[in-house]
Amino acid sequence: MVMLLVPAKADDEVIKETNLTVYFHDYSSGGPNSTALPVVGFPGKLWTFTQFGTLFVSDDLITEGPDPESGTVGRGQGIFVTASLDGLNAYVSISIVFTNDAYNGSTIQVQGNSNQLKAVREYGVVSGTGKFRYVRGYVTFENYSFDPFTSYGIFRCNVSVRHY
Repeated sequence: MVMLLVPAKADDEVIKETNLTVYFHDYSSGGPNSTALPVVGFPGKLWTFTQFGTLFVSDDLITEGPDPESGTVGRGQGIFVTASLDGLNAYVSISIVFTNDAYNGSTIQVQGNSNQLKAVREYGVVSGTGKFRYVRGYVTFENYSFDPFTSYGIFRCNVSVRHY
């Protein structure tokens, strides 16, 4: 066996810290404008956020502020599944896909398991692309507002990452 060691080096050796606050706009009504939908669950069970084993897919608008007309940052695209038997915990794997001028084409990959009913949920940042290569950090999601009649929710996402 031959082992080669090649020193890896980022383009810029200075570690940067980036802190962002963005807002996810989530429509989960099941209607034609929904951005979060259940795609599979156990036969004979309701496909709800608290039903163990229900898998959802999402493609949420991300903006600079809570107003959906504020500047567009990108899209929150990914999956989440109710992962605990009691329906409290959800496993999340989501990409923050940037389309704004500052980070266009870059992504941040968010992953983890958290109590989905908590006011603040924390997940790890496990990788990224573009301006966020070699990224590490965490994000928190907070319920900003929710309209139960339309199933429209706004979630504040605080991103804290270090990258080259």
